[in-house]
Amino acid sequence: MARKAEVSIRMAQSDDAAAILAIYEPYIVDTAITFVSKLPTEAEVDKKLIEIKKRYPYLVCTFNDKVVGFAFANWVRPHDAYRWNAELSIYIEADYHGRGVATALYTALLQILRAQGYCNLYAVITLPNEASIALHRHFGFTELGVHKRNGYKLGAWRDVLWMEHRIEGCADPETHGSPLRLNQVRANEIETALGLATALLQGAQ
Repeated sequence: MARKAEVSIRMAQSDDAAAILAIYEPYIVDTAITFVSKLPTEAEVDKKLIEIKKRYPYLVCTFNDKVVGFAFANWVRPHDAYRWNAELSIYIEADYHGRGVATALYTALLQILRAQGYCNLYAVITLPNEASIALHRHFGFTELGVHKRNGYKLGAWRDVLWMEHRIEGCADPETHGSPLRLNQVRANEIETALGLATALLQGAQ
């Protein structure tokens, strides 16, 4: 019997920047899933990772210590009134699609964002992308609308679907104030979210 891979969902670190870039590159070069057209450098990936983690979770999935997927939250718009919102992004290495990686990453990501006090989560999906739509529906996202011919990449205009998830029991801004920064969340809450997601991933193998 083949030995099961050692798997984990954990916070991304600067040492992961090269692996994250390797996963991201084919999406940039070969697809319109991301509208990014210029390949960033490893240093730029690391800089973005560090900036995101000041406020939002940035997670990676590993198989036998190899990073095979990543997911993170980021701001939707910069205005102060939008600070209870976050946009989610997720990218998985092609060979690891269908192995529960996306579900595990999103399980932890949403749990941490809930602990921080975020209210509205958004996914911005270039069409067609049935796999991404199905993932977000699984986590309770609903379709807001389609921006027609919203971006031009790889020789064609692309439609973009916006999906939204309202976190149940969202904290009252008047009572609880702004969402917590990542380093303000109790460590055991983050560890529990990562542990549950890792267990979920192990069960899917």
